[in-house]
Amino acid sequence: MKNNEIADTYDFTLPHKQSYAAIVLIAYRMYKVLLRQLFPFLIVFLLGGSDSKKNFLLYAVIAIGFIGMIYSIMAFFRYFFFIKGDKLIVHKGVFKKSKLEIPFDRIQSINFEQNLLHRIFNVVKLNMDTAGSAGSELQLNALDRSLASALSGHILKHRGEEDSVKQGESGEQERSIEQDQKSIIFSLSISKLLKVGITANHLRSGGIIIFFFFWLWDNIREAGLDMEDQMKDFIPTADLFSASLILLTTLAVLFMVVAFLISLIRTSLKYYDLKMFRKGQGFVIESGLLNRREMAAKDGKIQLMTFSQNLLQTWGNIFEMRLKQASSVAVNSSKSIQVAGLDHNDVELAGTYLFQEKWTRLKAEELIPVNSYFRYKKLFYRTLFFVPIIIGAYFLESYKIFSAAIILYVVFLIGAHLSYLKKKYGFSDSMLKLTGGTWGSSTTKLLLHKVQNISFSQTPFQRKRGLGSLVLYTASGSVSIPDIDDKQCLSIKNYLLYKIESSTESWM
Repeated sequence: MKNNEIADTYDFTLPHKQSYAAIVLIAYRMYKVLLRQLFPFLIVFLLGGSDSKKNFLLYAVIAIGFIGMIYSIMAFFRYFFFIKGDKLIVHKGVFKKSKLEIPFDRIQSINFEQNLLHRIFNVVKLNMDTAGSAGSELQLNALDRSLASALSGHILKHRGEEDSVKQGESGEQERSIEQDQKSIIFSLSISKLLKVGITANHLRSGGIIIFFFFWLWDNIREAGLDMEDQMKDFIPTADLFSASLILLTTLAVLFMVVAFLISLIRTSLKYYDLKMFRKGQGFVIESGLLNRREMAAKDGKIQLMTFSQNLLQTWGNIFEMRLKQASSVAVNSSKSIQVAGLDHNDVELAGTYLFQEKWTRLKAEELIPVNSYFRYKKLFYRTLFFVPIIIGAYFLESYKIFSAAIILYVVFLIGAHLSYLKKKYGFSDSMLKLTGGTWGSSTTKLLLHKVQNISFSQTPFQRKRGLGSLVLYTASGSVSIPDIDDKQCLSIKNYLLYKIESSTESWM
């Protein structure tokens, strides 16, 4: 049954409530926030508290749990929604009632999400992103799948009718993404999923581990638990082993193994059973194991397409692709669609769907490198950072820091050179292509009529060398072309302004 047919089975002029499972989900969200805030105090009570304090903590947890459940039940019964004309009306609030009105024409996208609790209760969370909101303006935490599909179908049907009227004025027709059957264009197999996990950014996972331990240590100290007193009996032993090269090596290997496992688990959970569909004039992406998401994007709303590889992905010959949609605020990662594990043919297929014949108009040999000032600027700043560290470590006879700084300095110098070699740009009559990257590679493609504003800038150092930089702004973020001839900058700017003003294509 199609969305439009499902929508006809519900009367949305009458108030509708969420599924009763919403009571549990509201309580779960509240308890999770409370646990995060009270975590350091719980550690104090469990590790250093007396029996009376522990009993008090138990009673407090029971009381908070009871109050939280009462609050969740009240929040559920005071939350309802209905449709009036071309607006979605939402009433909510326990102690303070509020009314939210969302016009259909402000709704940018409607996405479904299911975590483990949603699957247990066979419900979905519906997220609505609207123009002007940094995050999801409306989240219906627990709807029956049929009700969620009906509500989405009703709203999108209205949007489709609006779009068809607008398209009819220009004599063109566009099928609605919601009215067509999905056809799969990419799926992530288990073998590719493992490859995605193995080639993920493990440095990010290592940073998460370090951040977690610093956060835990700071919270424990702020909570008043003196860990030094608790561990004073172990200090001599700790000092003995901290000087051991074997222990340090073991800790480093353990750190890398844990970072690798975190990356593997995180990517596996995020991209499990990933499928990319073509539906009407847009894409639908489904992925996730514990938290399953379904995100949709029409071609017209996609402003930027970026596909990239880190160093490990280059060896594995797989790509990550990101589709950034239109929004009136800066688009973060949660509002862009990300697909991992694609090979070259998958990227070509997605690009051909999105850009059609325009996709192949720019060849790699037609791209123009930026000025070498881009490289020297990076070399200068990295030298400015590392040289004082190297000199200081040498005079303080800290040869371990001296050696490490030298190695890192050389690595960063090589990275600056590689970044310069990969920074290129090119224009066709309808598209911009921009490449970059350091150890990996990144390519961004943008249709010229999607550009909304162009900024030209010059630093004093650029002006002295006859250079400048361009920043092209779209409804989903910006791209920059740094350190090119200033006359070329003005020529490109005038060309783009002409293309924007003379284009009859819609930016959405």
